[in-house]
Amino acid sequence: MAMEDSNGTLNSRKAHGISSKQRKSAIHLNEDVERTSVDVLESMMTRQRRIQETCEQGIGNIQQPFEDHILVSRMSHFFYCPVEKTASTFWRRFLYQLEFTKPMKSPFDVSVKQAYDGMTKQVKLFEKGQKLKNMLRLSTKILFVRDPYSRIFSAYVDKLLAPNPVFWTTWGVPAVTRYRPGAALTPTCGADARFFEFVSLIVDQEWGLEPHVMPIYKLCAPCWANYTVVGKMETFMRDTGHVLEYLGLNVSQLGFEKMDEDVINDAVEDSVNDAMSEEWLNKTLKCIGKLGVARRIWRKLQLRGFISWRLNFNLKPDYVAAMQGKDFIEILKQTLRASTDKRELRFQKRYALLEAFSGLKQSQLESIAMIFKPDFMMFGYDPQMMARDLKDFAQTGAFDWDKSWDLSEVIPIF
Repeated sequence: MAMEDSNGTLNSRKAHGISSKQRKSAIHLNEDVERTSVDVLESMMTRQRRIQETCEQGIGNIQQPFEDHILVSRMSHFFYCPVEKTASTFWRRFLYQLEFTKPMKSPFDVSVKQAYDGMTKQVKLFEKGQKLKNMLRLSTKILFVRDPYSRIFSAYVDKLLAPNPVFWTTWGVPAVTRYRPGAALTPTCGADARFFEFVSLIVDQEWGLEPHVMPIYKLCAPCWANYTVVGKMETFMRDTGHVLEYLGLNVSQLGFEKMDEDVINDAVEDSVNDAMSEEWLNKTLKCIGKLGVARRIWRKLQLRGFISWRLNFNLKPDYVAAMQGKDFIEILKQTLRASTDKRELRFQKRYALLEAFSGLKQSQLESIAMIFKPDFMMFGYDPQMMARDLKDFAQTGAFDWDKSWDLSEVIPIF
């Protein structure tokens, strides 16, 4: 039986009077390793069995998904429940290819706008009763999941730390005005919402229907659907290969051999195109300057593990003021290509997550563990990970986006 995916753990404390070469930190990173198809099948069986056992205990036993959330390709018998912050844009693109492109090509050939707006009515699930039962029986049903802590953190980085006037308004403003003493009396853009304020918002019962941070068991009803493939972000490529096997597709057909390059290009373009558009800048510049927009994008890509913490933002204000989005995209792509130490990039991404959670109150961590308990149990994640890993945790200024990020005191020797 293949070993089930382990959760990453990291312990690091700031050293005093000890050189970088003498210091050692322990880090266990989730690796996307190649396994045989038999290994994948056994892992899927383990995941499905865990979900079934959790459902039988009456935990998270929801019998219908959230509203009209399911997407389907009827001709391909493909049934997908999108979970925000678990590569849902990739799978929407994949679904677009299934529906409209013959033969299929890389999902990255589909624009984000096409994926979200170009097929909405065609792929919505409307079947009821026996027709729905038949669809469930005949379809390859796909669900991709993620550690709840990582999912919450990713939502904050992508929607609040990054320049995003839409989510500054919908998330940032209520997070600040509700949970920052005295803030309700002063105007705010929501651009300065802190992580602990965001967490206070999402554990509020009134906020429980926000799909970006809704527990997966409520969003996708695993007890009801009996998903064929339960993939994980931690083993994304391996599990995606399993999906392709079910659909009779192969990796080369979809251009997966250049997946790393596509992911990098997509991360940069997604970070810049909207943020540097005239529409968004007209709103964003009422809150922060254009230099702040560029710095936030840079830090977002560092926190996501794309740009090395060693590569500081050094663009001059005058240059940024005249800079176009396409210019910044090229600068960022060059910087990403120079960020070559994959282990260090994984470390800094993991460290940033833990640094964010280290600023929470114990009551907030307990609320997350309680609200997401069915997700932790169904998908094999450890709710106690944060309590264990945050002891003696050193602060590095990861979220001070207007300053250089310095990990020199905590970086391990690989």
